[in-house]
Amino acid sequence: MKNPFVPFSVAMVTPFSEKGELDLDGISQLIAYYKQQEVPALLLSGSTGEQHSMTTQERSILFKSAKQAAKHDMLLYGGVAAVQTKDAATLARAAEEAELDAIMLGFPPYIRISQEEASQYVKTICSVTSLPIMLYNNPPRTGFDLETTTLFKLAEAFPQIIALKEAGDPAKAITIKKQLGNDFTILSGTDLALMEHNEFGFDGITSIIGNIFPKEIKEIMFALQKGEKEEAFNKLSKIKSAANSIIELGAIRTIKYLFSLKGVNAGICREPLSTLNVEEKKSAAAILNQLVN
Repeated sequence: MKNPFVPFSVAMVTPFSEKGELDLDGISQLIAYYKQQEVPALLLSGSTGEQHSMTTQERSILFKSAKQAAKHDMLLYGGVAAVQTKDAATLARAAEEAELDAIMLGFPPYIRISQEEASQYVKTICSVTSLPIMLYNNPPRTGFDLETTTLFKLAEAFPQIIALKEAGDPAKAITIKKQLGNDFTILSGTDLALMEHNEFGFDGITSIIGNIFPKEIKEIMFALQKGEKEEAFNKLSKIKSAANSIIELGAIRTIKYLFSLKGVNAGICREPLSTLNVEEKKSAAAILNQLVN
C-alpha cells in the first residue's frame, strides 16, 4: 500500500455561511487557494475544520465537495472521529465513496474510553474501509491517550494503519519508530514544535499555521528533510511571532478573518466560537502586513 501521508499538509478550515450552514462555494474557493499556494495535501474535517460542530451528513458532503474541487491535484485526508462508532463508520465509508486518499481516524472525545474500547473502535473502522489510515492520538482534546502497545497490536493486525498523528508525548516517536520502522509515518499537528518533534523522529506535520504560511511551513519541512536544521530554525523564527499571535487570538477564527482580508471566502465559525472584535481585527491585520512586508 502506497503511503499518502506526506511531510507537509494543511488542516483545512471549514467555511460556514452567516446562517451557520456549510458553504459549498466557500469550499471551492478555499481549495482553489490551496492549489494556488501549491499545498500538496489537505486534512478535511479535523479539529481546525470544526469537526465536531458538524453532523455526519455535513462532513460527508464536505468530503465529496472538496474532492470535486480538488480533483486529482492534491491529496485529501478525511478526518473521521465520532462519539458513536457507527457514526465514525459512516464517515469512513463516505471518505472512501468520495474517493479521498486516506483517513485520519481520531478517537471519541470526552467519554474517556479504555484501550480495549479504542481497539474495538479502530477495528470496526478498518472493517468498513480499505483506505490507508492514520490514527490520531490527541489526549488534550479527547481525554484518551493511545498506548504504544495498543498501537503496535493494531498496526500488526491491520496493515492499512500506516501512520500516527501524535499530539501527546512526542518522545513516544522514538519507541514507535524502533518497533514499526521508518516506513511508519509519524506526523505532528503543532507548528511551533516542528524542530523539537523532528528530533524525536517525526516525519512531518498537518499544519494549522500553514493555512496562512503555506510556503514557509513547506520550506521548513523540506529543510528538515534535507538535514538543514539551521536553515529550518531560521525560517521558523521569522514566522514565530505571527504564528504565536494567530494562536493567542484563537487559531480558527483568526485564520478565517485573515482569509477574508485576502479575498478568500472561509466564512465564519460556528458558535460558541466567535468572530474577532475590533481590537483583535487590528492585531490580525498586523499579521497579514508581516506577510506583505
